[in-house]
Amino acid sequence: MIRYVYDNEEYVFNPARQKAHMALKKSLSELCGKDGVTEIAFKRQWLKNMESLGGIFADGWYCPPPLGIAVLFGDRVTFDSLRNEYNWSNDTVMDWNRDMFYAYASPVDKETGTIGDTSVTIYFGENRKILDHIKNCHDAVMDVFENLEKVSKGRELFRMSQEIFEKHGLKSDVISRTDNMPVNLGHTFPSLDGASEKESLSDEDKLIISKARKFVNDTGEWEFTDGLQFTVEPQLLSLEDPEMPQITQHYVVMANRDGFTVCNDIDEILKAYGQI
Repeated sequence: MIRYVYDNEEYVFNPARQKAHMALKKSLSELCGKDGVTEIAFKRQWLKNMESLGGIFADGWYCPPPLGIAVLFGDRVTFDSLRNEYNWSNDTVMDWNRDMFYAYASPVDKETGTIGDTSVTIYFGENRKILDHIKNCHDAVMDVFENLEKVSKGRELFRMSQEIFEKHGLKSDVISRTDNMPVNLGHTFPSLDGASEKESLSDEDKLIISKARKFVNDTGEWEFTDGLQFTVEPQLLSLEDPEMPQITQHYVVMANRDGFTVCNDIDEILKAYGQI
């Protein structure tokens, strides 16, 4: 059985992600349409809003980019690795009438030590081809979810997803400098021991989290055990039109004894801004 949930007060399996999502929605409502909003300004507002919710290390584990957060505007949404300095947030100004928007954060729950990564790509223009491309990307990821029960290992999910993306005229181009494979679909969500006793995350803590992940790639032999959380976060490009932007739609899945639960909270944002 596949269940879809917005992470909310009634059902939350990842509190850190829930707070990052809530803070992103608030930041968008506060800054969308305002003149002179830079990547750095939006990043600071999102961090501030996450911190105000408490209970998380808002300056997350995935660093670089600085503070574990990336906000990119315009054609910068077609990036390779967020760890590369040229993909860190800068003074690029957002055009709310025509630009692409990408946001990523990697908070950690202070009580459980579980990471809560989230990210989403939004288009604020009216180009029908780009809007159709975004919808096609979303449809492709939904097709992956509808077929989850056909697989039981990370490797099987990766291979299945590549076939589905190709049928949609897409390819996933996720590059990770910490994965030994050139492309992956996502990774497991590990937890940091002793997080509740810490005031902040050290560089060593961030490295421990990074190394504890298991990747959804072509060699992933790990199985979907009950309660395991992992991401499905393809960075999708069109096989037919190289001018189309890279679309990243980041979901978290939890394996259950009777199937899978998909946290599709970002769909709330995608629907609110007319993406799907």
